[in-house]
Amino acid sequence: MVQPATVTNQHGSGLPGANDQNGRSTDGSGPKIYALLARLPLAKSYLGKFMLIAFLGTHLPLIALVLYLVFASSIDLRSSVTVLVIVLVGTLFGTTATLYALYALLRPVSLASQALSEYLDSGRTPSLPTGLADQAGRLMANVQYVVEQLDKDLRSLQEIATKDHLTGVYNRRAGEGRLASDLARVSRGEGTLTLALVDLNRLKAINDRCGHQAGDACLRHLAHTCSVNIREGDWLARWGGDEFVVVLWEEKGERTANPVLARIAKDLAENPLRLAQSTRIRLTFSAGVVRCTGSEDADLDVNG
Repeated sequence: MVQPATVTNQHGSGLPGANDQNGRSTDGSGPKIYALLARLPLAKSYLGKFMLIAFLGTHLPLIALVLYLVFASSIDLRSSVTVLVIVLVGTLFGTTATLYALYALLRPVSLASQALSEYLDSGRTPSLPTGLADQAGRLMANVQYVVEQLDKDLRSLQEIATKDHLTGVYNRRAGEGRLASDLARVSRGEGTLTLALVDLNRLKAINDRCGHQAGDACLRHLAHTCSVNIREGDWLARWGGDEFVVVLWEEKGERTANPVLARIAKDLAENPLRLAQSTRIRLTFSAGVVRCTGSEDADLDVNG
């Protein structure tokens, strides 16, 4: 059985605070006191519990003094009131400063939690400080590192799932998904869509004469040429072995397919593919064009 890997930070150390399925720390020091305090009904939030405990802790000396003054018979009332006022004012100022400092110390926990929530909700990568060495600083650094690595891995997986490994354009699965979305836009009257099925000529003959590496280079050259001759918002997908689909959005009264295909053909003619041993291959293609202008055209089978 494959064991799960430990996530490490930039320095190679494992992330602290790993828990088992029951919430106990794997090093044996489970958060028993925290679990007990988390159930306190007086404050619902983590910050509220923290402040409540700090408030009670800073006021224990004042409470003890009040009880002593109340029950001590050797101290007169005037002296008791003077002492009580002085201690009360000092306690209030000290409590205010203490709660403010504790709030600032808890800020890294809030930022780390907020960063994780925003990444899950919107995919936005956080920008947490990573140069602080205490536990809260390491928490932020670890969250930043984990989110960056997770985002990098997700983007890599997404690219693998949507891009053709040979040419770098959309693969057929991604192309079918985007085409379905574009046809839905056409059915809502948001524009006119032109689909051109481009078929590279003589690929089998090139493979037989020059080898499959040359054939792959021809496919890459055709894909690159098509990509640089279409506008932003248009797109290209490899549909089969030597077939590509070029999808073009047309402006009102515009027909884009013929000019675009003509530019691609001219580019291929003027820039033949150069192989080893000074071999040059001038590529040509065949193309079929379909225009989708309304809901009746948008019912095309994208899997066909």
